[in-house]
Amino acid sequence: MAILLAAGASGVHAGETFSSDGVGKGTNETTIEVVGEGHMLMHSVSTYESFESADAKSPYAGMTGKCWGAIEIKAPGASGGGNCVFTGTSGDKNFNSWTVKGLGKDGALIGIWSAIGGTGMFQNSSGGGKFHSLADRETGKFVNTIEGAITLK
Repeated sequence: MAILLAAGASGVHAGETFSSDGVGKGTNETTIEVVGEGHMLMHSVSTYESFESADAKSPYAGMTGKCWGAIEIKAPGASGGGNCVFTGTSGDKNFNSWTVKGLGKDGALIGIWSAIGGTGMFQNSSGGGKFHSLADRETGKFVNTIEGAITLK
């Protein structure tokens, strides 16, 4: 499961709200346990190798990090959740939680994310949004499209 965002651009100021819109890419390590026909449990660790922000000034531009969690897929639905830790180019960390709400028509996990704090510029940050995470089981590669906003305190 691949999920969300984090830190790093210069020129970022407390009290500002930034778009988190962008695309994260990386690799998944997933363990799958089949419960029955169309029903499985997954433990996933996603490593973000890049985040392409729609706004080059966003604190999310250039972030890297990891997300982990557990997901239950019971066709045609899905549920689950986990956490993420991202580090930006400034070295500040952004902590997030994520919740799977279902499956997209393309098989992607869809859900919501929330900022839960961090270090440096992300201390006491707030915000959230939605995600659409599509992974290739054979290669382990994923693309996670993220929308939302974060406010720095």
